[in-house]
Amino acid sequence: MIQRSAFPVSLVFPPQGHFTQPYLALPCLKAWLEAHGFDDVELLDANIEAYDTLLSAESVEAARERVATRLPLERFAARPALAFEDLAAFRAAAECAASGAAVAARIDDAKAVLRGGAFFDPERYVPAVRTIYHALRIVSAAHFPSELTPHNFTMRHGNDRSAEVLAATLDRDENPFLAFFEARVLPRLVARRPRVLGLSIIYGSQLVPALTLARLVKRALPECHVTAGGGFLAYIGRKLMDAPGLEACLDSLIFHEGEAPLLALCEALRDGRDLRQIGSLTWFDRSSGAARPIENPPGHPIRLDAAPAPNFDGLPFHLYLSPEIVVPYDVNRGCYYGECTFCTLPTVIGPGYRTRSARTIVDHVLHLRDRLGTRHVNFITDCMPPGLLRDLPEELIARRAGIRWWADARVEPKAYTPEGCARLVESGCRKLLFGFETATPRLLKLMKKGQGLQAVVDVATNCARAGISVTFYAMVGFPSETRAEAQATVDFLVRHADVVREVSLQTFHVDEQSHVFKHPEEFGVRIRAEAAGDLALYHDYESDTGMTQAEAAEAFESMMAALRASFPLFAGDNIYWFMQKSHYFLHLARGVTPDEFVARCRRRAERRADATPHAALVPGAGLALSAIPYSWAAAVAGLATPAARAARPDFLSGRYVPEAEAAAAASSGPLAPTPRVLVYCGETAEFAELRPDGARALAALSAAGGLGALAASLEPAARTNLERFAGELARRGILVRREAQSPVPTGADR
Repeated sequence: MIQRSAFPVSLVFPPQGHFTQPYLALPCLKAWLEAHGFDDVELLDANIEAYDTLLSAESVEAARERVATRLPLERFAARPALAFEDLAAFRAAAECAASGAAVAARIDDAKAVLRGGAFFDPERYVPAVRTIYHALRIVSAAHFPSELTPHNFTMRHGNDRSAEVLAATLDRDENPFLAFFEARVLPRLVARRPRVLGLSIIYGSQLVPALTLARLVKRALPECHVTAGGGFLAYIGRKLMDAPGLEACLDSLIFHEGEAPLLALCEALRDGRDLRQIGSLTWFDRSSGAARPIENPPGHPIRLDAAPAPNFDGLPFHLYLSPEIVVPYDVNRGCYYGECTFCTLPTVIGPGYRTRSARTIVDHVLHLRDRLGTRHVNFITDCMPPGLLRDLPEELIARRAGIRWWADARVEPKAYTPEGCARLVESGCRKLLFGFETATPRLLKLMKKGQGLQAVVDVATNCARAGISVTFYAMVGFPSETRAEAQATVDFLVRHADVVREVSLQTFHVDEQSHVFKHPEEFGVRIRAEAAGDLALYHDYESDTGMTQAEAAEAFESMMAALRASFPLFAGDNIYWFMQKSHYFLHLARGVTPDEFVARCRRRAERRADATPHAALVPGAGLALSAIPYSWAAAVAGLATPAARAARPDFLSGRYVPEAEAAAAASSGPLAPTPRVLVYCGETAEFAELRPDGARALAALSAAGGLGALAASLEPAARTNLERFAGELARRGILVRREAQSPVPTGADR
C-alpha cells in the first residue's frame, strides 16, 4: 500500500523562461523544506514541459490546422491593400502556409539535435534552432496575436493592468497554456493533492501562465493553499494583491527570498496556526467571507552558509534543450556595490547583501557535480565580489573540482590582474559578463558606476588574454544621452572587439524601484505616470536634454546593426549561439577558445555571404512553396521598424503603450497587392521570397536535379542569369551543395 505524505508540497516553475537549463529558486526551496522536516516536496518544471509538448510533431500539426481556420491566407487575397495592423497576421499566415508541414516533420529531430552530440556541429545546430523558432511562430499563430518565443511570452493583454492579466487567464483562444495545463499538469496535481502549491514568478512573461495554472488549481483543489514568489513579484506583488479578482487565483504572496517564509507558511498550515506571524508574507484573510489582503512585516534573511545545497531531484533533465546541463548555483544574494542609479536588483532581491564562503560553495558544487553528473556551473550573482574572486578559484583548484563555470561580474581592476585572470581560468572560469553600460564618462558618473573606461579596457584585456570570453552589458537611452554619445559607445565596443566577444544591448527603462524614478529631478526627467495601469512597473518619461525614447529606440537599431557588422558572433545566423542561454558557453567548456570560436563564426559568415554558383547546387530537402498575395519581405521589414517594435510589448516591460500602434501605423503606409511565392526549405529551415518567374526557375532546377544539369542545357546568356539566381538562392539557404554528385561545370567553375 502506498503511504501518502501528511503534507505534500508541490513547487512549480511556470512558463515562460529559457529552455536550456533548470532554474535555481525551487531547488533551493525544496532543499530548505526537506532540511526542516518536510519530506514530500515535488519539483515541477512546467516551463520545459510546456516547450517540449508544444514543440512536438503532434502539437505543431494541430497548431498548423488551427492557423488554417483562424488565419486563413485567403482572407488577405481579396483586400485592396494591407494595413499596418494586419501585417503581423499576414506574416503569421504566410509563414505557416509555407513552413507548417516541414516544421511538423522536423521538429522532433531538431530537439534531438540540441540534446545530443550533433549540437556541436554548426551545420546541424543552426537549422535545428531555426526549426525551433519557426515551430514557436506556428504555435503563436494558432493563438494569434499571442507570441511565444524562446525569450518571451506576450498576449494582447498587457502585463500592467490587472483586469487584462486576469482576463488572459481565461482566454481559451489566445492563451496556449490553458489547454496545456488542463491536459498535462492539472491532472497530476489533482491526483497528488498538495497542501501547498508554490509558484516561482521570476519574469513578467510568467505572470499570465502562472495565474492561469493557479486559477485552475484553486478551482479543482480549493483546500490547496496557492502561494507565489519570485523576482517579478518583488516589484509588483503589493499592487497585485489589491487587484479585484486575484483571490480566485492565489492565497498568498511571498516577498524577497522564499526559504524562511515558505517554511513558516507550511508549518502554520500543517499545524493550523495563524498566518500573521509569518514574515514577508502577504495573504488573503477569508475569515469574514470576503478575501481581504493582509501584509505582514518583513522577515529576517537566512544565513546562506547554513542553507543546504539545492536539490534538483525530480526535474526532467532530459527535456532541456542542451546536450549538457549547466547547473545554476547562487554564491551570494543582493549586490555588494548597490549604487547604480538605474539598477533595482539590490532593492528587490534582498533583504540585504550576503555571501557564502568559498568552502561552502565548493562543498555544494562538488555535491552537485557528483549527484547530477555535470561539470558545468552557472554561478548566479549580480556581480562576483572581489573577495570571492580571490578565494573561490583557490578553493576550486585546491579541491580539484574540475568544473567549467561562468558568472556576472563587476569591473574590479585589482581582482582582474593578469595573475588573477590566470587563476580564474585554472579554476574553470570560461566566461564573464560585465556591466559596461556606456563609453561616456559623464553618463557613468550619473549612473554612479564607479568605474573608468581605462579600467574597463584593462579588465577586459586581461580576461581575454587569459582565455575568458568577455560579455559587456550596455544600454542606450539613459536620461540626457545624446546620439553622439550613443555612437561613442558603439565606436568603443567596435574598437575593442578583439577582447569583447558579446554585447548585451538594451534600451533604458525607468522602473518604480530605481533611483531615477524616485529622484527624477537629478536626471532632468519627468515621469509620465498618468496613463499607467494598476500593475505598472515601467513608465514613459520625458527628458530635458538628449534623445527622446523614440530616438533611443532608433539608436538601438543602428547600434545593433554596427555590432552585427563588427562582431563575428553576431553576424548572420551566428547570433543563435548568443541568443540561447549557455549554448556558446558549452563550446568554451569543451576547450574551444574564444578566439577559435570567433574564427569559426567569421568563416561561417563569409561562407553564407558567398553567392558564387556551383554545379553541385540542388534544392534543399523538404522544399515547400506557397503563393501569397502580398510581399512577405515587405511585411517583415514593416514589422521591424522601431515604431513597429514599440507597438508590441518587449521582453522587459511586457506592457502596451496605447498610442504606439497608432504611431506605427501613421509611419507605415499600406502594402499594395504584390503576388509572390514564399519558399521554405526544411533542411536549412530558411525562408525566401520569389517572384512567380523565380518560382518557376526553382521548379526547373528541382526537376533537372541541380544547377549543373540545368545550366548545361541553356544558352550562355540564360546560363549566366540562372547561375546568378542560383548563387543568391544558395546564400539564402534554399539551394545546398551536394558534393557527392558528379558536378557539371558551370560558368563559375570554368
